[in-house]
Amino acid sequence: MDIYQMADSYAYKIINSSDFQRLLELKEIIKKTLGKKIIAFKTAEAKYIEAKAYGKYHPNLKEYQKKFMDAKADLYKEVYVQEYILIEGKIQTKLNQDINELKGSISNKFKQNFF
Repeated sequence: MDIYQMADSYAYKIINSSDFQRLLELKEIIKKTLGKKIIAFKTAEAKYIEAKAYGKYHPNLKEYQKKFMDAKADLYKEVYVQEYILIEGKIQTKLNQDINELKGSISNKFKQNFF
């Protein structure tokens, strides 16, 4: 079997898995229902990153840091976001396992548990 066909087959399997489909559903739900919280989070993050670039000498660094942490906590406490993160981690773990298995089958010269 051609390597490209195998890669396509693997990608198709991942994309059509129930976990990945749920991830897509959650992404849409989160976009529709948590838009204001996402905007607040992104705004706070941008301000914090900008202030952080100046270091501890920026006059509003602590204020921006607190607002960023509060916005992040507010967003991440949502059930849909928690489920999204959980499923994303599950998929990533599976991908890492498959990569390490493939790597082991190719050669023992690769560093073990690369991911």
